[in-house]
Amino acid sequence: MIDSGQHQSIIEALKTWDRAVTEKRVAEATSLREEFVGRYPISDWPTMPIERYALGQGKNDGVSYWLEFKTKPIASMSGGSAHKHLIFKRADEVWQHPKEYTSAEEAWTAVRAGFVEILDLASNGQFDDTDDVKVLTGAQAVRTKLLYLYFPNDLIPVTSIAAINHFLQLLGEAPLPSVVRANRQLLSVLRSVPELAGLSTQELGYFLFHWNDPRTSMKVVKIAPGELARYWEDCRKNNYICVGWEEVGDLMQFESKEAFREAFRQHFPYNGAEAAVSRKANELWTLRELQPGDTVIANRGTTEILAIGTVNDTGYQWRPERTEYQHTVGVDWDTTFARTIPPIKAWATTTVSKVSAAQYREILGTAGPVTAKTVEPDRIYLKLEEALERRGQAVLYGPPGTGKTYTARRAAVWLLDGGSANERAAALLSDEAALLEREKQLSSGRAPSQRVWFIVANPSQWSWHRLFADKTVDYKFGRLQRNYPNVRAGDLVVGYESTPSKRIVALARVTGEYDAEETPHLPLEPVTPVKDGLTYEELQADSVLAESEPARFRCQGTLFALSPVEADHLLGLLADRDPNVASVSAPSVQRLTRITFHPSYAYEDFIEGFRPRQSAGNTLDLVLVDGVFKRVCDAARSHPHMRYVVLIDEINRGNIPKIFGELITLIEKDKRGLTVQLPQSGTDFAVPPNVFIIGTMNTADRSVHLLDSALRRRFTFLELLPESDRLEGITAGALALDVFLDGLNDQIRRRFGREKQIGHAMFFHGSGIVDTPESFAAMFHFELLPLLQEYLYEDYGELRHLLGDVIDAGSERVAADVEDDPDALCAKLAAKFAASASA
Repeated sequence: MIDSGQHQSIIEALKTWDRAVTEKRVAEATSLREEFVGRYPISDWPTMPIERYALGQGKNDGVSYWLEFKTKPIASMSGGSAHKHLIFKRADEVWQHPKEYTSAEEAWTAVRAGFVEILDLASNGQFDDTDDVKVLTGAQAVRTKLLYLYFPNDLIPVTSIAAINHFLQLLGEAPLPSVVRANRQLLSVLRSVPELAGLSTQELGYFLFHWNDPRTSMKVVKIAPGELARYWEDCRKNNYICVGWEEVGDLMQFESKEAFREAFRQHFPYNGAEAAVSRKANELWTLRELQPGDTVIANRGTTEILAIGTVNDTGYQWRPERTEYQHTVGVDWDTTFARTIPPIKAWATTTVSKVSAAQYREILGTAGPVTAKTVEPDRIYLKLEEALERRGQAVLYGPPGTGKTYTARRAAVWLLDGGSANERAAALLSDEAALLEREKQLSSGRAPSQRVWFIVANPSQWSWHRLFADKTVDYKFGRLQRNYPNVRAGDLVVGYESTPSKRIVALARVTGEYDAEETPHLPLEPVTPVKDGLTYEELQADSVLAESEPARFRCQGTLFALSPVEADHLLGLLADRDPNVASVSAPSVQRLTRITFHPSYAYEDFIEGFRPRQSAGNTLDLVLVDGVFKRVCDAARSHPHMRYVVLIDEINRGNIPKIFGELITLIEKDKRGLTVQLPQSGTDFAVPPNVFIIGTMNTADRSVHLLDSALRRRFTFLELLPESDRLEGITAGALALDVFLDGLNDQIRRRFGREKQIGHAMFFHGSGIVDTPESFAAMFHFELLPLLQEYLYEDYGELRHLLGDVIDAGSERVAADVEDDPDALCAKLAAKFAASASA
């Protein structure tokens, strides 16, 4: 039964849904469905050859092609790989099929029989049984869409199980465990809503995404409708955006991005500049990747917004009736956003550009968002999230200047705030100041050396109220005696009153050292009274605190130790009752922990080990201390529903086998939660599943192939490479920064290999790009040149070959005529690398 709130939201959504506009799309979808059924009638399936089914055969035909591309207006099943079709031919002309079959012919015989079986079952009304045909288990979207095409009144045109479950949960239903059953469950629920009774299943499919789109984020791109927007009126009137490069033909003819890029290269070689070919090909391919709900900004030049629109169900279409600019994407335009904006230099040389969340917010200004969705995070964040969910740990690696640490820090905050499941986390990525503040909150805590103690006061001898009245007190020696020598100035104290209340009433702080002979007491100062503190009975009943010293000794004594986990748990409970506690106490382990490996970093720092500590008598004692990672795991174990991230910079600079020790086994995903006995403390230790490790690694220092093989097997490795497109359209004097970076990296790859390329981040300073001769020259002299000198071992002949005549090889220095002349430096580099690009 749909609750009243969701029922009302459906009614409100119907008021804003233009059914008349949808009728045109329904007519197109119906026509396509009828054409598909005419081409591939059910009677053909028992004898259908593999060539009529599979992708990858160089033709725009076949069942898979129609399901994936031709019938997209009916229901999209784009995304992912061709593996969802079970059988396809790869770009290298090799057939891909499920591993349990020895050949494509054997696989097709089995798969075809599976399709025949589900069609027979559906013809007899046994739709639920189609989910049990094992050979088609891996083809959820394919079988759902295929059944809809043949039986449009019995299913709804939604192929994604995630989307179906999203709608069912909103409607108060527990989704059934398989895709066709859940699809029919959703249709049944919708048919029970009186206001939806008159809608066809195709209309219901469109309406669901209007009502509550499961995508919480969107892509935002800017697309120029021709030079100086000369096709804008056509685009505005016909609700689409159009671009050129028509020589390459309909993008739907290409069954992979690789095949498209090769065709694009043939038509647009860009003087052999491979980087330019790749960038421009990516611009055009973006049109095919846009999904309904994504946002398109139509621009004229670098300073004018013509409109902002939303991609509609039409999606990408090749329009041969147009004489030029035949690539189009359907867009519903809103011209109220037309305005002049500060120049965005990168738009000067791009037709299609991705717009970042921050840039989009600046463009909108105070006008407010076009949609409630947030801007889709960069792909690297989504890939990292997937890698961590699969393995639990990942390493971002690549050449210097590719933004590895920058990405890791931002990704950690995003993940800890919910990642892709939380649209507010995505919004955070667009607000640098808010993100930095959130990072600070997630990573700040008590120093590891600062402990928390539990002190009991007997009011017949002394009261905690006296501490607040006198502002200080010398707390007398008592039980437990073994704890007193371990107390240090700065430690936090939880104050417990033994009678009459038998509850925690205060927080205090130790202000001096304890010495049994010189000062047989602890000097304390007040921190804050505690309202409604935990009682003795609550301490005993709490699952974490029941094993703590004060609970085990029944608060009979004076000074009790709390472990970091017990202290964090207790302070958290107190903060829930009294906000004053939260403002003066920080947990010992925060959810984001940042460390850097180096040659001296050891197992004792990471897991546990004996460390010297000065005693009260000014001698050094060896004390067993928990390491960083062990403390995080202990905290995460106590909060199983919260994520914890350990971010390890320069992970390759440490002796990883020695640092990790038994963790090499324990961090494996299927071994999370299993315990081993630590060799020094003898305690049982496990890595909980809610701890994630993100490492960064500079491949200019050490190749990923040289890492310990055990580490490589257990981590996912994600490569970050230079992205010159981030510099496209940006110049420093006469020098085009993207051309310079591409040309320089071409030479570096040939001379040193791809792992020592120069990253795009080197061209960023503060929040901007080095887009003046002066700022570029500073980067060149202080950062780029020293790195290249290191690569070339101060060989100025090689350096001149790399950079041209800005280097004086004879005097082994920067040429005198450019050393103090930023404009001349940029001009000479422009001449050198423009020539290289056109060679």
